[in-house]
This record gives sequence, structure tokens and C-alpha cells, in this order.
Amino acid sequence: MVYRWRARKSNFTVWSASRSETVERAKTHVAKQNRDQLVESGVRLQWSCPYCEVASQSHDKTKGFEDFKDHLFSHKKPLLESGVHVADDIDGTGSVAVMSKVQSQGADNARIHFLSPGNIVIIVTTHPADRIQLLKNKFNEWPEWTVVMTTKSDPLSGLSGIELMNIPVEVVELDKKMGLGNLTETVSRVIQEQEPKGGKITFEFDVLTELITKGQLQRVFKFLHLLNGRLKKANVLSHYFVDQERMTSSMNVLDPVFNMQIKADGKLFLRK
Repeated sequence: MVYRWRARKSNFTVWSASRSETVERAKTHVAKQNRDQLVESGVRLQWSCPYCEVASQSHDKTKGFEDFKDHLFSHKKPLLESGVHVADDIDGTGSVAVMSKVQSQGADNARIHFLSPGNIVIIVTTHPADRIQLLKNKFNEWPEWTVVMTTKSDPLSGLSGIELMNIPVEVVELDKKMGLGNLTETVSRVIQEQEPKGGKITFEFDVLTELITKGQLQRVFKFLHLLNGRLKKANVLSHYFVDQERMTSSMNVLDPVFNMQIKADGKLFLRK
């Protein structure tokens, strides 16, 4: 679970496991929204509060700005919450687009956050060993069952200190030439096999950027629409990684198939 601070008059929201980082990002946002309350005059910085009658000035601009941020946040502190999950905003079920490079700290933090509610975890990836290693290193215990689906020829290459026969993990090797329709059917079949177990299913898909790059955007849209429809029927919480730097224009088209879009930035999750 994480901390959350949400603005009242916009969609801006920040989540983080770190209270201090959540607060600092919220302070920066509030100060930016009220930058017209700042006046620089030579070496002096003056500010006034839009929420009360407090005003101040300082010859140390850095300290003056920090005082401004701290004071503004004193009015907004009640908006800080703890013990929440990002998916609370979509009632714990649905699809989330995570704007992040697949191999990054931000992506790993998102994986831990979005997969952790699951008793059953399903992952579609080209980095199977990394995903299994992350579950071992970051989870207190293994999920009841994990299915890792991949096109990698030697899926366990690089896996350290783990014997697959000793853990509740199944690796499904996919045909590299598999079409999107067959991929949907394969994921659906895996879900159908896991549903009778009765646990919460969480799902990760980290090859979306590659699909967008290689395929026609409308075909990818249709694939996501069908896949998310199947996941929704099983009350699955799913997340998809998208490289924002490469796919901004494509996401304008694909955004409607997701219930939510956030950016993973280090320890922070952001929605604007």
C-alpha cells in the first residue's frame, strides 16, 4: 500500500510508498499552481498566500521558495492519505497503462504494486528471468501460482539461485510467430485454467511498446479491446507498460481501451 495526494481542482495525483517523496511532489505541484504569488525583486523573493493573509520575503531565494512551498502545503496537507492502492481508483479491477521504460526502477516499483494484490499472477514478457527474480526478491512470499508467458528461447537464462521445480511458477513458451488473435486466445485459456482456484488474478503485459512498433495501430487497439474485455470478465487487475518517449502519439489512440493511465517515475506514480 502507498500514500496518495490528490489535487481538488484537477486530475493531478501522486502516489508513493515514501511519505516524504509524496509530500515533496505535492508541494512542488501546489507551488507551481500558485507561482503568480511569487515576486522576485533583485536578490529578494516575496510571496503571499492565496489561501490566507500570510506574506513573507527573503533575501535567500532558495529558502524563501521552500518556505513558500511549506506554507502552501500546510493548507493542502489534509488531502494526503495513507494505506491506499493506485487501483482503488478503479475499484481494484481494470486496466492501467503505465508510462515507463520496461527495464527501469519505476517499472519494477509498478510491477510490485500492481502484482502484489494477486493470489494468481500472469505475466507476458520478453524478460522472464528478471520477472521471476523480482517476485523472489521483493515479495514476502510467492503468489499461490504464477504463469510467465514468453517468446524467449531460453526463458530461464540468467535466473540465479532458483530452481523452477521448487517454486509455484509455470513458464509458457510462446511461438515467436504467434498472431495477436492467438495471443488473446492463449491468455484467455490461461485465465480459464486459473479462475476455478478462486483467487484474485493480476496481469502484467510488458511487450506493448514492441507490438505498437511492429504492428498496425488499429490492430493493436482491437487486440487490447478484446483482451481487456476477457480480463474484465474475470475481475483481473492488469497493467501494461508503454515507453512514453516513443509512444506518446500512439497512446492518444489507445488511451480509450485503458481505465487509467499513470507515469512511473522512480518511486513515484503520477497522474496529471
